[in-house]
Amino acid sequence: MAVKLKLDKETYNLGETIRAEVTVTNEGASPGRYPAPELCLPSVSLHVTRRPDAPTPESFIVRITGDSKEVNLKPGESVSGVIELPAVDPHGQLIEAFYRPKGSIHPYFEGTEMEVSNRVPVKVHANGKKLYARISTEAGPIKIEFFPDRAMNHVLSFVQLAQRGYFDGIVYHRVVPHFVIQGGDPTGTGSGGPGYKLPAEFNEIEHVPGILSMARTSDPHSAGSQYFICTDDCPNLDNQYTVFGRVVEGLKAVMKIGESERNAGKYHMQKVDIVVE
Repeated sequence: MAVKLKLDKETYNLGETIRAEVTVTNEGASPGRYPAPELCLPSVSLHVTRRPDAPTPESFIVRITGDSKEVNLKPGESVSGVIELPAVDPHGQLIEAFYRPKGSIHPYFEGTEMEVSNRVPVKVHANGKKLYARISTEAGPIKIEFFPDRAMNHVLSFVQLAQRGYFDGIVYHRVVPHFVIQGGDPTGTGSGGPGYKLPAEFNEIEHVPGILSMARTSDPHSAGSQYFICTDDCPNLDNQYTVFGRVVEGLKAVMKIGESERNAGKYHMQKVDIVVE
């Protein structure tokens, strides 16, 4: 089995779409069934390597979900799939595809057998700008700066969902005064999600007012689309939940939503836009 990774180009501007084509070829002597290349754990995950002295030298772009569709491949036959990703981290990186993990599957692929593609360099130019989310709410606008160098998988997921309009109209379904406001559930019940889970990317950033972090179950690797914004110091959450951004404008709006439990379900993410500024 041979796996080849090809990007549509080597250099991108911040916020552009990276098109990563993954091609799988049956090099065996017999026909077989193989997962079609798509972004999900049974099929393809991407490994991103930065410079060794970077705060986070590597990231894993992983979507933990069910089985992907399979295809029949005769000897010598190939199948390709294109994975589209927003360019969120303005640094030089090397990307390789991990295909069809077998045996004990760890979210970071420690001790996991799999097919590994070639490594492809990619450069993202920011031109002095950063990537933000602008969230319109009845309490006022909220502007969020992302931390892709600390939690790339979570930032990618949030940005992709926002670009698809996933968050538009969703309520902040959970409000705990002097703690957090929580949203991102399309059902508004606290049990909904995007249909996949994200491995934890815990980091050293402290949960203080304005910090954006991911909600999860008791399983550390169960984050989906539900996130929370801290309205107070929450040291008990440090290194237990994945911080992936912070509020840089509109903290008053966050505090207004978070001032009473009665505000749960009252305020909406009316519109979420991803901007480069």
